[in-house]
Amino acid sequence: MKQHPLSVPLHNKMLRTVGDKKQIAMRRKEIETSDHLFNMSRDLPLQRRHTGSIREGLQIEGSDVDVLVYPKDHRIVWNHANSLHYNPITETVILAEYQESTPGTVYLRLLNIHPYSIIMNTEICTYIRKNKFFYLSSSMFLEMTGFGYYGNGIIKHGPCQRSVDPNDGKECDITIGYAAREWPTDQTKHWLTRCEKFGWPQKKVLEKILSSGCHFVPIGSKQSRQENDPNLELEWRLSFNQAEQILIDSMTHCQFLCYALLKMFLKEVLNKNVREEEKLLCSYFLKTAMFWCIQTDLVHEWSRDNFYPCFWKCFKMLLQWVYTGYCPNFFIPENNLFVCTIVGANQEKLFTQMYDLYCLKENCLALIPSLSKIINGVLANPMAGILSHVDYLDEYQYDIVIHRAMFSIAVLQNQMIDFDWKTLYNVRCINVSKMSNLEQVLINRHVLNLYNHIGLAEQCHCHCRAQCNRNKMIYGKHKRVGVQLLRLTAKFGCATDPLYLALYHYNDGRFKSSLNILEEVKKRLYDENIFYSSNVQDIIGIVPKKEAMLGQSTSEKIKAMIYNIYILQSVKFRELDLEINLLQISRQRKSLKISPFVFLEFLTFLCYFRLRLSSKADTSLKKFYSMMHDEGSLLLDNCTNDIAWHILGICYDLVGDLNQALLIFNRSLQQKSINFITEATKLIIQHIKYKRQSCNTAKRYVNYSEEVSSPKLRRV
Repeated sequence: MKQHPLSVPLHNKMLRTVGDKKQIAMRRKEIETSDHLFNMSRDLPLQRRHTGSIREGLQIEGSDVDVLVYPKDHRIVWNHANSLHYNPITETVILAEYQESTPGTVYLRLLNIHPYSIIMNTEICTYIRKNKFFYLSSSMFLEMTGFGYYGNGIIKHGPCQRSVDPNDGKECDITIGYAAREWPTDQTKHWLTRCEKFGWPQKKVLEKILSSGCHFVPIGSKQSRQENDPNLELEWRLSFNQAEQILIDSMTHCQFLCYALLKMFLKEVLNKNVREEEKLLCSYFLKTAMFWCIQTDLVHEWSRDNFYPCFWKCFKMLLQWVYTGYCPNFFIPENNLFVCTIVGANQEKLFTQMYDLYCLKENCLALIPSLSKIINGVLANPMAGILSHVDYLDEYQYDIVIHRAMFSIAVLQNQMIDFDWKTLYNVRCINVSKMSNLEQVLINRHVLNLYNHIGLAEQCHCHCRAQCNRNKMIYGKHKRVGVQLLRLTAKFGCATDPLYLALYHYNDGRFKSSLNILEEVKKRLYDENIFYSSNVQDIIGIVPKKEAMLGQSTSEKIKAMIYNIYILQSVKFRELDLEINLLQISRQRKSLKISPFVFLEFLTFLCYFRLRLSSKADTSLKKFYSMMHDEGSLLLDNCTNDIAWHILGICYDLVGDLNQALLIFNRSLQQKSINFITEATKLIIQHIKYKRQSCNTAKRYVNYSEEVSSPKLRRV
């Protein structure tokens, strides 16, 4: 078979853009581990699963974060007899009734509600009585469920609650639904027959899918909405997201790169300059086309040398579906995914657009900005494509993946989980012997984060209550345990972990000890071989020398990594007490996220200020001021600028320079609100204005007193 000249260079370009097989596997393990640590947190009644591009291992710029949340004490059965296997005292049991008239939807019939259910009130308020039975209303459920996710401006988006992720400003779609352990065998019998006929997926993958179950999300069918079906509010969509993820994980790397190319083509060509509400095609249709292409044509060669024909095959299948107006769901083909969407004028418009691209053939890929140069080059000189060499990624690229993976563990500090002794015990009980090296690294990182926050919490208020109040020895023991935990993180953790120990000593009034630690941290933070990422998408800041880090052990590389400082609501830090208290009331975030460079300068200034070393405090403050006004500095980013300027304003307020403090606090208000400290900043501005007014009144009073008591006036 003749090799197409575009195949190899296009494959290599996608390999550099998306990542190789090892990188993709590492990204998937990162998300799996993050979800696992989240789900095993103490007394957490909800389970979490990331879905979409982030779970697939794709890092596509501008893509949102998709999260599925479901209660862990609910059991959904497909057969009434199976409900007898569960305890109604501790578990809510729901019967799923499949609706043949609207494929892909079910009714959820309540069999019982256990008294300690986390969403018991929601279920009581959202059931509808029909034929002597009680059913959950999807529309009322969506209205009632206000998920306690720390975010900003939650709005409804289909079955999702859309908010802005406070960690990186991305849009986050949170879907609240139910999970069923049982696979719907009767409803997917055609799919099971195809699997047996074509031999894809393989038997082990198929068994894993059948044991993974399915999910139900609160939204009815498009057909019922269009027809104003009175039973619309009873319909719940049957979701196979977990099975789809298993299928994607089982793809060859060539197939996965082809899937990524389709998503790029959709975003940068088909949906370019199209408003969100007007988009007809979505990435789910592309995923469905990939599954059908792989399963129904096992003879097709999925390889680097045949990469372009692989893409073209999937595009033609999608074009055919648009032409017929029928996109069969992979698991339930009777469910047409195009129903009520790609019909009539919309269908004609989309087909015309796609057919024009089809006529361009290879040139249609040149419309993707990031691929245009290589596509045009190969089309101008086809032999260059055939002679193209294979690219290999170096060790540094894998180190970046580890750094970003640890970032996703770090942001757990801003999510609704506990950082306490019980959680630490649960995490330490994980058997890591059979886990990959990356999983072990991420779990150890989470343990060190737990050490940091437990240590600081023990310093502020131990949890023995009356015992510690009556016995100073026990209280002292708890403080010693706290400082020991922080010393462990400072010894084995990343470059910024000692800052938590420095904060501990500062809170304890040991300012000189804190300064000694800060001096050591400063050497590490400004080392030329450091990893610093202020944004999960880009490694920026101080760029490491690749040669110096090559061949080093993972633990040594971790010690050269820098992450933001998280001040949880359980931590006492008197200079930020107002901000922490208001944050706790607003529930916008669970922690304050501060740049490590800002925190270093802030704590250094505070130590000198408390020691009354005014000259050193002034020098430290000037350095802090210069760093904040250096517009070309790579040490700051938009995700921490609001708190950075706010902290600088606190420093000037402490030294009594009220005018400068007022200017800087107003500068903080102009930044993107990530830490949600706007209310705190406004309150401090009001307080400063009051102090400044009081000072001016006092000065006028002093001047008047001096004038009245002057000899000249007395003589008069």
